[in-house]
Amino acid sequence: MFDSSGRQLQQTGVYFTPYNVHDWQAIRLVVTPLSTKTYYLKVSNLVRVVDPLKVMLHTPTSLRLWFADNSYFTRWLFLGLAIVASGLLIMSLFAFTQYHFTRDKVFLYYAIFCFIAGFFVVWNMNFRLGLGLPLQMRSTSRNFTFIMAFFYVLFLAKFVNLATYAPKTWRVMKVFLLVFVAQESLVGYEYFYGLVFHSNWPYLRQDVTFLLSGIILFTSVLRSKSPYKVYLLAGISSVWAIAFLSMFLDVRVAKGNPSLLVFINYIPFFFGLGMLLENFFFLIALAYRNRLVEIEKNKMQVRYAEQLERQLEFRTKEVQAQSKILEEQHIRQLESNFEQKIAETEMTALRAQMNPHFIFNCLNSIKLYTLENDVFTASEYLTKFSRLIRLVLENSRSEKVTLENELETLELDIAMEAMRFKNKVKYHITIDETIDYQYIEIPPLLLQPYVENAIWHGLMHKEEGGTVTITVETQNNATLLRVIITDDGVGRAASNELKSKSATKNKSFGLKMTSERIELINQLYKSKTQVQIDDLVNAEGHAAGTRVIVKIPI
Repeated sequence: MFDSSGRQLQQTGVYFTPYNVHDWQAIRLVVTPLSTKTYYLKVSNLVRVVDPLKVMLHTPTSLRLWFADNSYFTRWLFLGLAIVASGLLIMSLFAFTQYHFTRDKVFLYYAIFCFIAGFFVVWNMNFRLGLGLPLQMRSTSRNFTFIMAFFYVLFLAKFVNLATYAPKTWRVMKVFLLVFVAQESLVGYEYFYGLVFHSNWPYLRQDVTFLLSGIILFTSVLRSKSPYKVYLLAGISSVWAIAFLSMFLDVRVAKGNPSLLVFINYIPFFFGLGMLLENFFFLIALAYRNRLVEIEKNKMQVRYAEQLERQLEFRTKEVQAQSKILEEQHIRQLESNFEQKIAETEMTALRAQMNPHFIFNCLNSIKLYTLENDVFTASEYLTKFSRLIRLVLENSRSEKVTLENELETLELDIAMEAMRFKNKVKYHITIDETIDYQYIEIPPLLLQPYVENAIWHGLMHKEEGGTVTITVETQNNATLLRVIITDDGVGRAASNELKSKSATKNKSFGLKMTSERIELINQLYKSKTQVQIDDLVNAEGHAAGTRVIVKIPI
């Protein structure tokens, strides 16, 4: 304010410090009645302001009336701004709650963005309506807008996963984030120290960063395959259509209903309204996102339940199959044990049958010598018989005996048979030197029936008698014991023709038991004891005896 001589009387305004809100609301001039004074007023708009600059001259009374009218006309503006601010702050509170439970940064960025937007509306309400809150403006009209844009970019980029599907675009947006931080830092500096630039050009073009980042974000969301992009595009379009266009165009209406003109000419209201609609669509997108996440979670739970059910069914079948296998194995084990018990019982029974068979033959021989009144031979025979009985009784209690014990029993038996035939029976027992016959074990009384059969079948019908040869050797690296019983008797064919009653009886009894014993031994010990019987002939092709080969695994 200057007087007619050009002297500056007063300087005031929003951006001057020290700052006093009462100093810029009105400049007090004193004009006495019936006098005229000339004053010059210089208006400098260094930054874009939200209200048009007007120069008005009032008396104290008209000024009070003007404030009263202004308060009346702005009552609906206050209500509208309060609704917008309340909506933004409520959505911010809801988003903060969601972030607390989910820890999803999308809700965090949205909550901060909504809170700053709501606070920005409250800040403008305080400035425009004079609410008296300690939030007066001391810098440009872009307080909080750059930090709000910072979280706006973070929210949308995170929502559509911009860093993954468009990494180059995300790198560009990170540059804008740095620019927003720099611009907000400049605003904070100007709040404490005043304007940095004294030209309107930087301040009128500080919205270019909003424009460029908004276009890039809109294009990125449009090109994305996000299922929420319809709601995001609707939100971005609403804030551009209502807020940014009104701010960029800066349209002012001078005539009309005063209450409506307050709304129309107050750009922050449209900015707040646009952000409210935008955040409403964003909230719908978040809700839809939660719904899709819940649906996908339910599908995953269903798939997981089906997978668990299939695994449970598979494991049940597997357990059942294993149980069946174990049951079958148990049954087979029981059967095997039972069969083994039966085999052991049968083996015991056969050994019990073999013992009376020996005793019966020996007693017949003793009876014969007694009837012949051959006391000496009967005594010698009885001595051998008692020794044989002792060995037989000892061996019959064992499942296996040593080869030495078995051969001793066999030698006694042959000697007694030779005495019965008046020494017409001769025998030879040959043992391989490599055989440790004191430790090798075989089933008891296994060889005796074949030796007895050789004597009764082959030698009994020869007047001159004959010889029984027993050869013991090993095969297959000492894992197989090979016993060869050879006689030079009449042979099996001649014996069958003679049909000796005693021989037939002995054959049907002794050899049958021996064959059964071999089968039981193979079954009981899982062995492969084999018997091979060959008919021998001389050079002229006549029968020359019999050879029995017994192969016993050791």
